Amino acid sequence: MSITKKILVGILVLMLIISAFTGCTKKETSQESSANQGNAKETPATSEPSNSADQQKKDNKTGGVVKILTSVTGGKDEEEMKLFAKELGEATGLTVIMERPPSDYNNTLMRKLNSGEKLDLIYLNMPQYLELVNQGALLDLTDYIKSSKIYSDPSKIDPRELKDIEVKGRIYAGFNKKEVHRVVALNRVHLEKAGIDYKSIEPSLNGYYNVFKKLKETIKTANYYPYNVVMSQVFDLQPWFASVGLKTGVVIDEKDGKKYVPISTDDAIPVWEWIAKLYKEGLIDPAASVDQTKDMRNKMSAASQLTSVTVDWAAWVGLHNANALAAGIGKDQYEIVSLPGTKTPNGSYMLTKGAASLWAIPKNAENPEGAWKIIEFFATQEGGVLLSVGIKGHDYTIDDKGNYVLTDIGKQHGCDHGAPVPILETFKHPIGYNPGVEEALSYGKYASIELPIPNEGDYKEIVGKWAVQIMEGKVSVADGLKNMRNELLSRKVTDK
Repeated sequence: MSITKKILVGILVLMLIISAFTGCTKKETSQESSANQGNAKETPATSEPSNSADQQKKDNKTGGVVKILTSVTGGKDEEEMKLFAKELGEATGLTVIMERPPSDYNNTLMRKLNSGEKLDLIYLNMPQYLELVNQGALLDLTDYIKSSKIYSDPSKIDPRELKDIEVKGRIYAGFNKKEVHRVVALNRVHLEKAGIDYKSIEPSLNGYYNVFKKLKETIKTANYYPYNVVMSQVFDLQPWFASVGLKTGVVIDEKDGKKYVPISTDDAIPVWEWIAKLYKEGLIDPAASVDQTKDMRNKMSAASQLTSVTVDWAAWVGLHNANALAAGIGKDQYEIVSLPGTKTPNGSYMLTKGAASLWAIPKNAENPEGAWKIIEFFATQEGGVLLSVGIKGHDYTIDDKGNYVLTDIGKQHGCDHGAPVPILETFKHPIGYNPGVEEALSYGKYASIELPIPNEGDYKEIVGKWAVQIMEGKVSVADGLKNMRNELLSRKVTDK
């Protein structure tokens, strides 16, 4: 296991020790929550049949029942969840029961596991995965993976993806989807009005500064600003800090094993000065200090076009274009394209990749073989279709020529039932990715995940707070970074 993972596991061990001392309090809270559930108005999305015990006996002969607790994957509502589970069951020869809590997935998951409820397959993010591995709660899937014709084939599952979820050389989960990355998204029509071919943009801070200047001189719409960003959450500054070779998030210094935030160091000063300059010259939206991702995307949308450049997920490049086309706005009026940002000092790029979303089998699962069968199915072409395009006859139909055609419901769902980009390396999207997505995905080779940390919220709050003050000129860059470092250290986000 890498030094990074060792440190993280160490943090998680400390968290578990703390949780042990607060166990009584948690138990009381759990009991209180269970009582409240009896009066809850919301009903979990579940496909559980009323005669599940009888069904279990029946299905033991044909593959058995697999009980799944899911978060983002499946149907969009309770009725569609039943259709999704039915199709999954027919594809795998299993009876599939899927439950999605109406809210607060993390606490629901932990409450169910702590109560001893027997689940066969559970959805996890990376921090949850590491915590449960450390608790010894998950089945070791290393041997399953080695003997799998799908997971052991590097042409189907990227070995780097498996390496990222190794813990002491063992693997305890399979994948829900391929995690994509964030790119620089640009309004091509705006750029061309300003006389700019986006493929010729100089990949440097100065190159993008010149682009923003020309856009500001050209687009005269009220409340228009060339660039917008969610500065309060530092979402996402990686394409710009690449220019000085610095990784966003927390990093472990391999020299001494201590955590630090590279963009809080003096090496980051040129980028912070560039951001402050953009703000001073009206090239960055002043609302960037308070805007959330929803606001940023609204301003980037075809409906408003109040900004021309953002940094967002590769999938959002396609969603902007798909929404525009659905509204009857053609490419001659609006199109979002993408670039990988500024070049690093060694001539490459640096982008941020999302952390893994996973499927794991609890140690007390009653049907681990059935659960593994589903993990493998999700990594096939057919599984990828179900996770992306959706349910046959509901989200799509197939015409006489074998073409996939989205239904009105399928169009609303945007080819996303938990995995807009399936994990299978050879996956062929039967509908085709939304316009612009393939170009954005081509930059994936430059992307890497940020170090998962338990106090990520503190990181965003502290760095975001001082980033806003630096951007707005309320504090000098040097003083802002000094204050940022001190606060990160005092709140134990960093070690130095």
